[in-house]
Amino acid sequence: MVTNFMKQQLKILQLLTFAIITLTFSTLLPTLCDAAVKARLDRQMISSDETVRLFIEADGARNSIANLDTSALEKDFSITDQAVSNNFQIINGTSKATKTWTIELQPRRTGNFTIPPFIIGKEQTNPLTLTVTAPTPISPGVPGTRPDVFIEVTPEMDSPAYLQAQITISVKLFLNDQLRISEASLEEPTLEHAAIIKLGDDRRFQSRKDGITYQVIERKYAIIAEEGHEITIPPLLFQAISTSVSNRRFPADPFFNRFSGRGRRLRARSQELTISLTPVPDEFKGKIWLPARQMAIIENSDEKKELKIGEPLTRIIQIEALGLTAEQLPEIKFKAPDSCKIYLDQPEHKTKIDGTTLHAVKRQSMAFIPSREGIFTLPEITIDWWDVVNNRQQKAVLPARQIKVIKAASMGTETKPRQTVITTGKTPEETDPVNPETLTPAPNTATIQLWQGISALLLLAWLITLMLWINARRRPVGLKKEMIRSEKKQPANHKTIKKTCLDNHPQATHQAILDWAAANWPQNPPTNLRAIANHLENPELSQAFADLEETLYSLHTKTWDGSHFWQTISKKLRIKAQAKPSRNQKEGLPPLYPATDNTPWAT
Repeated sequence: MVTNFMKQQLKILQLLTFAIITLTFSTLLPTLCDAAVKARLDRQMISSDETVRLFIEADGARNSIANLDTSALEKDFSITDQAVSNNFQIINGTSKATKTWTIELQPRRTGNFTIPPFIIGKEQTNPLTLTVTAPTPISPGVPGTRPDVFIEVTPEMDSPAYLQAQITISVKLFLNDQLRISEASLEEPTLEHAAIIKLGDDRRFQSRKDGITYQVIERKYAIIAEEGHEITIPPLLFQAISTSVSNRRFPADPFFNRFSGRGRRLRARSQELTISLTPVPDEFKGKIWLPARQMAIIENSDEKKELKIGEPLTRIIQIEALGLTAEQLPEIKFKAPDSCKIYLDQPEHKTKIDGTTLHAVKRQSMAFIPSREGIFTLPEITIDWWDVVNNRQQKAVLPARQIKVIKAASMGTETKPRQTVITTGKTPEETDPVNPETLTPAPNTATIQLWQGISALLLLAWLITLMLWINARRRPVGLKKEMIRSEKKQPANHKTIKKTCLDNHPQATHQAILDWAAANWPQNPPTNLRAIANHLENPELSQAFADLEETLYSLHTKTWDGSHFWQTISKKLRIKAQAKPSRNQKEGLPPLYPATDNTPWAT
């Protein structure tokens, strides 16, 4: 008896073990099999004295992937740094594991290189291309020496600089790695008759020139020249107070930067850059000049090929272009077939940034409503544009589309023609014969009822609007004044500051604070956080602003707690919102690094 009982218990235990193992593998197997891998570079073009970062990411295995074999890179690159990070998430019961390798590469020579695929498990990454150019020469300040800071402004173009096309420039700030920088500011490029758009966030990397290691901050801008034969980017000024690392006696002292006499003032100015513009080619025969890298017309509409009379067909036509802004895209024109109506919504515009390329999108929604049966053709839509890469005219086409319209079921199946009475002032004998094909079809009852309903709704909406307007006119004047005072106490972009802080986005927070200050002091808006802190006369606010600027433009990556930052500044901004700026207040250029010193720049 005991033996049989133990055997039964053992069999039950084996079944439970098998069930647990099966359940575990059924849960983890989709994750382990989904081992998609990919690779990317933070830049596609560098000089031989710069470094580039390679990111390799594998999904689906947190601990099962062995170390990455990087021996294939050693022929063309030196690996200066390498790091590995793991990430594991469970969202709605679905687990996702990610492993990322970050490799910093220093090219051994110039040329075009291919980063080979990396094999991870049964998958492999995509190959990448990298262009390495010769170092850009600079004008030394003193013969035989290399300056501690200098600026390079260079164009980055693989196609002619056409008028009204995207022209990309790179602004690189080189800082000696042995310097500690504070109270720094770098001018933004400004141009007349041209739009300037910053492309993404700042990039940071190292560069070695003449045996000196530099920390490099790179910003890229897209320029759309509206007119003229050339554009000239004036010299950009950089100013800062620097202290050599070897001379830092109190590196952890937060008040050290107050004594500007212990540091030396730095100034650097870039060379003026002139870019000649290529005019509109004579070969272009389009109505609107559209120089782009790519362009397409896409339709996202109902898949119906058959409609009933009065039934609407919704179409969404979208134009997408690379190298243009959304404002440059043309309006989409529609021609309605006979006996049909087209109702258009307001078009939507959006300009995105794909890496270093502008991505313009214009979307137009419309409703197509037929009023009789038959086969209707929605005409094709074409846009002529100029391919700046291949230097030729191209045509973006949305093909024509046919729609079959049938009678609604409620209309019946009457086959006999209706009798038509025509009043002409003649006797029946004198009346001319009438061709039924030339008569206008009788109005459709269902269509009439539909438009009667729409008209009634519009009338009701108009009456409601009228009542609300009358009610608003009757409100006391004192209430309006109170609302105005309330709006002044809470500027429109005050909520924006809170949102950017809680989103942990230091750059957006920096810009939101500047906008807030401009709204509060429109006559003399501060141009940097140091000036705002001086207006508000709050030491805690000055320190918080200094921490924010150090996070943005420190030579080394720092973490930033946006929630704590908002708790620190929120009450202080509200209390000091009505403070008036001093007439003698001096404002500097927008800061890159934290500072509290008010000493003006030396000339």
